[in-house]
Amino acid sequence: MTTRSMLICPKNIVTYYQDEIRNEERAKKIVQAQRARKNRIIPLVAEEVAKGEYVLIENFTYYSALLKAQPEVRVPCLVYPGTSDEERLLHILKVSIPLDKGTSWLFKNEHVMKLKQDYDLSEREIARKANFTMATINQYILDTRITPHIREKAFEMEAKSVLEKVCSSKDIPAEVKAILYEKSIIEQGNANRLTGKKFDYMKEFCSACNLPHSLLKNTAELESLINKLVSSNFEISDHMISLLNTFLGFDTTAYQSKQEKYEEVSIH
Repeated sequence: MTTRSMLICPKNIVTYYQDEIRNEERAKKIVQAQRARKNRIIPLVAEEVAKGEYVLIENFTYYSALLKAQPEVRVPCLVYPGTSDEERLLHILKVSIPLDKGTSWLFKNEHVMKLKQDYDLSEREIARKANFTMATINQYILDTRITPHIREKAFEMEAKSVLEKVCSSKDIPAEVKAILYEKSIIEQGNANRLTGKKFDYMKEFCSACNLPHSLLKNTAELESLINKLVSSNFEISDHMISLLNTFLGFDTTAYQSKQEKYEEVSIH
């Protein structure tokens, strides 16, 4: 079968994943902007996988806008013969990463992860077959056990490595992980953000402390505890001083009182 130009309703075309556009006004503006371009008609590009069944392979942002604004209006679509899932996924990455700037980080992540999980391709194989560097492909990899909105924010907030550490940790309970994911994507410099070092402390804390079931099931109390630990940097400085004083046999309260008296004495 040769390539054909057809008129197809957007609702009759499927995708592996799409960034849904919820705002109808925004959708209409995208459609209008596409139609106002010099070449006038911006076709969708799809493969016909069976008689009358189409899978989109290009122009995803435009497609999402059409689905919201006019899903039953037939629009120009360039239709290619069907290939294979693997070839389609690779083609989508080849096109969407450099050209379809409207697609999200999560959009690329979903396609990369599908290639990894369904076709057992390594990052190196995906990079080679899609004609990208390993660094480019690695930008879009994150464990799918992490919720979609966290994964989408991770790249923007440079939190990918910390999120992966939290996700893969066997010492941290799932209830704690759910809260730590949110802490990981807080803006950098904020005392409440979970950094790599604070993750190490949290891992040690969870290894040493058997958190009771009642606390793990009380989300408000659990979050309050984690907020205190993260914002105070796990009170590491106070803890270290306490360890030293314990070793030296000092009574911490008496020691602090004595220090304050020394500070009050003038040297003049």
